[in-house]
Amino acid sequence: MRLIKLSNVVNDSEKYPEEIQKEVRAWIQTVKEAEWRHLQDIRNTYNRSVDQVGNRLIFNIKSYRLIVGFNFQTKTGIIYYKHLLTHKEYELNKWKNDSDFQE
Repeated sequence: MRLIKLSNVVNDSEKYPEEIQKEVRAWIQTVKEAEWRHLQDIRNTYNRSVDQVGNRLIFNIKSYRLIVGFNFQTKTGIIYYKHLLTHKEYELNKWKNDSDFQE
């Protein structure tokens, strides 16, 4: 998979505890090596810790939510980093105000 805005996810993770930074780095490595073509492929990798909400995928990383856009139609597949939020921030649903979010 191709990961867009890699530096943003790394920078955003730096404001959280080291444990979360390590989890995010592991997530990045998994995404780079993945050949996902469908949501089920991702669920096979992450069990039930990923959900689809509209045109976003929500990864549950400890008590944080990593939100990405996706495109499986390209040759390599693309994951677009959008947000890394605490569960409390996620529940406010402000991330749904992104101009390109479609429910």
